[in-house]
Amino acid sequence: MRFSSIGRRTRTLLVAAAAVPLFALAACSGGGDDSGAPKAAPTDGTLTVGLLGDIGQPPDPDVYYANNGLAIVLNTYEGLVQYADDKDSVEIAPRLATTWDVNADNTVFTFHLRQGVTFHDGTPFTSAAVKVAFDRRTAVKGGAAYMVEGVKDVATPDDLTAVVTLSAPNSAFLDYLASPFGPKMESPTALAANAGSDDTQTYLQTHDVGTGPYTIAAAQPGTSWTLKRYDGYWGDKSPFTTVQLPIYTDASALQLAFDHGDVSAVVAALPSSSLKKYEGSKDYASYLLPTLQSALVTVNPTKEFFKSQQARLAFLQSIDQKSLVDQVLGNRSEPATTLYAKGMIPGGADKQELTYDPSVMEAYAKTLPAGTDMTIGFASGNTNAEQMANIQAAKLQALGIKATAASYPTSQVFGWINDPTQGPDAFFDGNNGPDGGSPYMWGHVFWDASGGINYFGCEVPEVNAQLDRAVATGDDALYVAAAEEYAKTGCYYNLSYNKDWVLAQKWLTGVEQSHNIGANELDFSKLGIAQ
Repeated sequence: MRFSSIGRRTRTLLVAAAAVPLFALAACSGGGDDSGAPKAAPTDGTLTVGLLGDIGQPPDPDVYYANNGLAIVLNTYEGLVQYADDKDSVEIAPRLATTWDVNADNTVFTFHLRQGVTFHDGTPFTSAAVKVAFDRRTAVKGGAAYMVEGVKDVATPDDLTAVVTLSAPNSAFLDYLASPFGPKMESPTALAANAGSDDTQTYLQTHDVGTGPYTIAAAQPGTSWTLKRYDGYWGDKSPFTTVQLPIYTDASALQLAFDHGDVSAVVAALPSSSLKKYEGSKDYASYLLPTLQSALVTVNPTKEFFKSQQARLAFLQSIDQKSLVDQVLGNRSEPATTLYAKGMIPGGADKQELTYDPSVMEAYAKTLPAGTDMTIGFASGNTNAEQMANIQAAKLQALGIKATAASYPTSQVFGWINDPTQGPDAFFDGNNGPDGGSPYMWGHVFWDASGGINYFGCEVPEVNAQLDRAVATGDDALYVAAAEEYAKTGCYYNLSYNKDWVLAQKWLTGVEQSHNIGANELDFSKLGIAQ
């Protein structure tokens, strides 16, 4: 079983990180500046959440495959399941399905649906909508269409039961549905009424047809979005009847608006260099919340410098992981100890065995001709990755290697897979992650050359085969074996577990309860105002 397009979203994730003008904040990120009194809570029922940069794509759940616009998608649409909020681990939780059953070979998934749910146009939510939503995702063929490619049939024995049959076993299917990019339920009535000639894609550029706690009230792409509370919503209703999502093109302007109280919350949009200002502040609330994302190091085996496994492992062993994470990433990260994301394999059985031993690289350096050069790459604009690359290059220079750090635009980074010899010798990735919490969704994208984020095409056919066998059964031992085999290549280092930084005004409540490990966004319906 192969899902060749599984990694596309993470491409845009890296693009978003690279687009952040991190350097712009250097002048306003000094420590200890607690200027400004606590800002008063709004009295008009309006929550303002600042976005950094345009969302880039229409918030159509079958098209959208990036991060910034999830604030709109996840508050206007709902799927059958989701990841549990406020958890430091991967846990499937109910949403529009209250319970579900899975047969022994992971081919039949029976969902028991929530009663009393209506779409924003008033259409009742029934099992018929499940089939319509899955069919539309297939027809639209957006980046996350792979999540329904294996669906053979959707049966609807009654209004509150949907039986999904897959064409082959897939233990990751619930993770596909729980992913923030997973299929969302869409009003069959609204889809039919606004279908046009493109499966409703034009209509959904500025409207929504979901069941979520909010509905799109006004759209000014590139400038701002406005959501209105859906009073027919089945779940929690926050006191915020309106959510404004103004778009800032510059991080320093967004930070200034927050400091002035014009913005209520900022989610994953400010750089680590600003963290010191807000940690421990008496005027603002700062949250570091769990995600599935990591900083990573990948090594290019097509380059002469790293032609041998011995050289690649020597390089990875020369990276002082703890020092690098502490010095550059700070409290937003911790050194990774596992080969997959934190918590993907129970008990951490996928232990990463790399140990810091610079003497191995020193010995390799002595075998090289004097003045041998090599390049360590990082994504343009990613200050954290740039700092790490520079520190590592300096260490190699001390060994007599002519090492340099170099910036690459993301369009170039994702082109290396077509000719890895055009890439640098190694690459520092400041923040990246999978679509969901299954170890298959991690291993496939980072280790399989067809997965989307294996920049230099370093793969092992047997590892790919092990991942395919593992996803059929969900056998953690197979996942661990695949990871251990891939680690032997010396092409990969899971450097740190990264956290999501949410900055909020003191009066805003429910931030932790509204956040889940799968998305860099908040469920606005769970937010409130301190009394």
